[in-house]
Amino acid sequence: MKIILLRDVERIGKPFDIVEVKDGYARNYLFPRKLAMEATPANVRGLEKSKKRFSKRLTKIKELRESLIERMSNLTVKTTIKTGIDGKSFGSITSSDISSLLKDEDIEVDKKHIILEEPIKRPGVYDIKVHLPEKTDATFKLIVLEEGA
Repeated sequence: MKIILLRDVERIGKPFDIVEVKDGYARNYLFPRKLAMEATPANVRGLEKSKKRFSKRLTKIKELRESLIERMSNLTVKTTIKTGIDGKSFGSITSSDISSLLKDEDIEVDKKHIILEEPIKRPGVYDIKVHLPEKTDATFKLIVLEEGA
């Protein structure tokens, strides 16, 4: 069955691609989730108008993403971690903590998109990588200070 994709579907295609898939996959998965529609002649004609609207929206999203990357590259966030007399920490800073720190800076980032190799357990300066859509990454500095003994 020929279909028109309405959203990005992994291993199938991008929005507005006309692809051939099995009937059951289209009817049972793609159509109910509004990921695709049947490629009838009327739908194909309407595809051109939708492409123009979508491309305008896509350029706006791309501009917003670029400004977010630029803003994050100049961003430095400070936080503290409790440490004992011997310098050992009483906890760690996780991606959830970093997400809430970014929220205080008016940047909404889901904790799943913050890339940490391991939780931060020591004071210092860290470069934190954030994975954004369209395979782009942004990096900002996190300064972790010692709260006190």
